[in-house]
Amino acid sequence: MSLRSRLFLAFTAIALVPIALLAAFTLDRLARSLELWNTPGVDQSLRTSLEVSKTALTRLESTARAQAADWAQVLPPAPVDLPRRTAVRAGLRAAGLDFVQLYRRDRAGWRRVDDVLPEHVLAPEPLDLSREIDAALAAGGVIHSPRGALAAVAPLEIRDRSGARWALTAGMRVTPDFFTGLTRIGESVDFYHRFGVLRDVSRIYWLLLVAAVVLVLALVALLVATALARAMTQPLQALEQALERVAGGDLETRVAPSGARELRTLGERFNAMTARLAAARTALAEAEREAAWRDVARRLAHEFKNLLTPMTLSLRRLEKRADRVPEADRAAVAESLDAFAQALADLGRLAEQFSQYARLPEPRFERVDLADVVREAARAQAREDVRVAFEPGPGALPIAADRLLLSRAVHNLILNACEASPAGAVVEVRTAAADTMATVEVLDRGSGLAPEVRARLFEPYISTKARGSGLGLSLVRDIASQHGGTAALADREGGGARATLSVPLAGGAKAS
Repeated sequence: MSLRSRLFLAFTAIALVPIALLAAFTLDRLARSLELWNTPGVDQSLRTSLEVSKTALTRLESTARAQAADWAQVLPPAPVDLPRRTAVRAGLRAAGLDFVQLYRRDRAGWRRVDDVLPEHVLAPEPLDLSREIDAALAAGGVIHSPRGALAAVAPLEIRDRSGARWALTAGMRVTPDFFTGLTRIGESVDFYHRFGVLRDVSRIYWLLLVAAVVLVLALVALLVATALARAMTQPLQALEQALERVAGGDLETRVAPSGARELRTLGERFNAMTARLAAARTALAEAEREAAWRDVARRLAHEFKNLLTPMTLSLRRLEKRADRVPEADRAAVAESLDAFAQALADLGRLAEQFSQYARLPEPRFERVDLADVVREAARAQAREDVRVAFEPGPGALPIAADRLLLSRAVHNLILNACEASPAGAVVEVRTAAADTMATVEVLDRGSGLAPEVRARLFEPYISTKARGSGLGLSLVRDIASQHGGTAALADREGGGARATLSVPLAGGAKAS
C-alpha cells in the first residue's frame, strides 16, 4: 500500500470515528427525547376521561329530559302550589337534580315564573335560562348554559286560559367551565393523537437530518484527508522522481520546495546536495582534465628537450664553420643561423613552459611586499614597441607568498598584455588593497577578449595568439590558487583587457 493510501486511510479514520460516535450519541438522545414526548398511559387516560365524561353527560341529560317531560305533563301553567312544590322537591332529591323552573312566553319572550329547588337548598343567585329556551327546544331540548347549568327543556302540555306557551326546565348546576372542560378533554385527545403522528414524522425527519449531516461531514473529511495526503506525498513523489534522475546522472535536477516546513527543508537540502554533487563532478572532471593536460605537457616537454639538445649542438657546429662559407654567401648563412637560433630559443621557452605547467613546484612562503614583486616583474619587461607603466598604490602590501612563483604569474600577465597591445601602446600595471586582499591589475589597449573563448581563457592550451602555447593563464590561475587568491580577465572599458590577480594580505591585515 502506498504512503498516500495509508495517510488517506489514517486521516479518514481519525475524522470518521468521532463523526460516527457523535451521530450515535445524537440519535440516542433524539430517541429518548421523542419517547418522553409520548408518556405511556396518557393517551389511554385521556380517552377514558373523554368516554367517562361523555357517558356521565349523557346520563345527566337523559335524567333531566325524563324528569322534565314527566313534570311538564302534570304541572299546570302557573306557579307551583305548596303540595305540588313538596312533591317536586322530593322528585328533585330522588333524581339528583338541582332545580325545576317554569317559564311563560309573552311578547317580550320567555320569562321565568317559578323556581323550585330541593329542600334545604339555597341558590347563590337566581338562574335565568330564558334566552336559551328557544334554541334548546329547536336543537333537542338540552341547555348547556355557560353560566353553570345543565338543563332539559320541555313545553307544558297544558296552556293557560290566554293560550300562552309555557315551558319547564329541569336540571342541575355545574361549574361555569364544566362544558369548556369537556370540550378541552376532547381536544386533548385529538391533539395527542395528532401529536403521535407528528412524533413519528419528526423521528423520520431527525433521522434524515442526522444522516445528511453525517454524510456532509464524511464528505468534508474525505476531501480534507485527500488534500492532506496529497500535500504530504506530492513533495515526496517529486523528490523520488528527482532522485531517480540524479541516479541516472542528471545532477542538474532540482525540486521546488513545497508542503510542510520539514518537507520544504528536505527539498532545499536535496537541491543543495545535488548542487554540491554537480560542483564536485565538475571539479573532478576539471581535475582529471588538468591531470591529463599536465601529463601531455610533461611528455611534450620531454620530447622537446630530447629534440632541442642535438639541434642546439648542430647549431653550435654550424656557427663554428660559418667563416668557411664563401664570402658571397656568408650574409645569407648568418641570417639563416640567426633565424635558426631564434626558433630554437622559442622552442626552448615553449618546452620550459610545458615543463613548468607539468610540474608546478610547491610554494615556499615568505613575507614579501607585493608592490616590490610587481615592480621587478614590470622592470624585466623591457620592450621597444610597448611601454610598461607601473603605478603602485599607497603603502606597502605585505603578503605571504613564494616570490619566484608570484613573479612568474605577474610576468605572464604583463607579457600577455604586451603581446596583445599594438606598437607604441602603454601597458598599465597597478597595485592596490581592498579589505583583506592585495590586488594586481594589468591593463592593455589590445583587441580585448574573443567571445568564443571568453569562458575558457584559463583552461590549458587555450590561446588567441598564433604562436601561444595557451599555458600562461593556466599557470597564473594555479599560482593564484596556491596562494589562496584568484585570477580574472575581463574586457576593459574603452577597449582592451583588464587582468586581475588577488592574494590575501599577510596575517589577516586589512587595507588602511
